[in-house]
Amino acid sequence: MRPGSVSHKASRLSFWAATPLCPILILLALGPVSCGGEAPATPSFTVRDSAGIVIVENQGTPLDAGGGWGLSSAPILEIGAMEGEDAYQLYRVRGAFRLSDGRVAVVNHDAPDLRIFAPDGTHLHTFGRKGEGPGEFTSPVLAGILEGDTLVVVDDLLRRINLFHPERGFIRSANAEPEIVGYLLTVGMFSKGTVVIWRGIFGEGPQDGHARRPVQYRSVSLDGALETDFGEFPGNETVLATRPSGEGMVASIATVPFGRRPKAAVRGNRLFFGSQDSYEVRVYRAGGELVRLVRVDRDPVPVLAEHLEALVEARLAGADDDDRARAIRRSLDEMPVPEVHPAHGDLHADPFGYFFVEDYRLPGEDVPVLSVFDPEGRMVGSLTLPEGLRVLDIGEGFLLGLYQDELDVEFLRLYRLDRPGGP
Repeated sequence: MRPGSVSHKASRLSFWAATPLCPILILLALGPVSCGGEAPATPSFTVRDSAGIVIVENQGTPLDAGGGWGLSSAPILEIGAMEGEDAYQLYRVRGAFRLSDGRVAVVNHDAPDLRIFAPDGTHLHTFGRKGEGPGEFTSPVLAGILEGDTLVVVDDLLRRINLFHPERGFIRSANAEPEIVGYLLTVGMFSKGTVVIWRGIFGEGPQDGHARRPVQYRSVSLDGALETDFGEFPGNETVLATRPSGEGMVASIATVPFGRRPKAAVRGNRLFFGSQDSYEVRVYRAGGELVRLVRVDRDPVPVLAEHLEALVEARLAGADDDDRARAIRRSLDEMPVPEVHPAHGDLHADPFGYFFVEDYRLPGEDVPVLSVFDPEGRMVGSLTLPEGLRVLDIGEGFLLGLYQDELDVEFLRLYRLDRPGGP
């Protein structure tokens, strides 16, 4: 079996990481390159071309414990409150961006609405409300910002793309065309204003058992027209079970513990995708062309018994009675378990072509660590984020994230971002 392939044995998943082919690569290195054994302590990379696709292989770790990348020790702005005015209480944030003049736009899914805050955090405007009329929402996501600070809010359930002015509010909307079937799942937006969505594909119908069904990524214009079909990609690793119920069937679907999921980010004119099978990020142009494969030489991390037990304990913490606890444990005991953890976590990108790959976090690890890659795909640094922070926007000199406290109260936190020799 070749490296990178997957086999199934006794409902368990086997995995081998791809091995770099050092002897055939054209070397462009910042430090020594090693084939086999431990990765070099300093970062190095090799670049080659394969049928017009640039392949970048990274080894080692960033210099100076981050390569000069870092965040301010405390947020320079915080928006959110447990009590007080409704405008400052956040409800399941689904997207936030910092505008060109320092204002912050945020979409609350459970309100649902779009809110605009001044650079000092003062609430300025609230647009939208629950409903299906013009400027109203059922399931909104803030997809991005057009030139001139026009905000693009996608309603996944209504299949509607809305434009808002940060001061005047609702401008116009358009529904996705009929051939874009199902509800939308928004990933992000290219700078020219096309929204990237994804959807699951079941083919002739879902089949019971463990599977990784494909997903499809597409871009849609602000008028709702299909622009680019990026093709099919590996989707969520799940287990499906169906049972009779009355005159029909009821299906239940569960995510495999430590299963692999598709990860994607959109910024500028690039779509970044990672399957979590190996540490590889595919980079696509907005027109659909695959232009770059970026890889990092990392050993796979095995799933240990202690990891499974930690997962079980975390799930049991939400059980409100013994019967529920037993059902949770039985369900997890029956699940297939991968032999190794996913190769990486979430992906993020900034307007300057840099992208950021989160390390996969084991149970109990709450501190996000991001590896930083330049537009050429070279690993140039790392960022250690505050515990529990989820990245929403990265821009010129700042990182905007969402923090949720022990009472599930949400806060937007803006940090100063230091990057060496860059914007």
